[in-house]
Amino acid sequence: MSSMESSIRQLGVFFNPKSVAVVGATKKINKAGHVILKNFVQNKERGVFKGEIYPVNPNEKSILGFPCYPKLTAIPGELELVVIVVPADTVPEVMEDAAAKKVKAVAIISSGFSEIGKRELEEKIVAVAKNLE
Repeated sequence: MSSMESSIRQLGVFFNPKSVAVVGATKKINKAGHVILKNFVQNKERGVFKGEIYPVNPNEKSILGFPCYPKLTAIPGELELVVIVVPADTVPEVMEDAAAKKVKAVAIISSGFSEIGKRELEEKIVAVAKNLE
């Protein structure tokens, strides 16, 4: 497969995943983790998103009617997309779990990296991301 075909396939996984986990999902309606999860749920209800949805939060049993998982590695089956909405300090650990699950795409919606001088966190994430399929 050429690198262009690989890139196109990767974009397909990002924009039309068969499964998505939202790490940092929460019941707090004013938080990004709730808004992002709710958007996936509403799009599933409308038939726009057809994939599986997995909220990830170690402090919740369920969110918006979906069972909640304490971490990515506790989710059964394959994961294609992970949306990470947690504090920057915990993102490297989540990325390690994503690599262990052989996730194909990740979106990180967190701040607190090189923009505030924490370049080492960013470098850890990039190193792990290079190991994703």
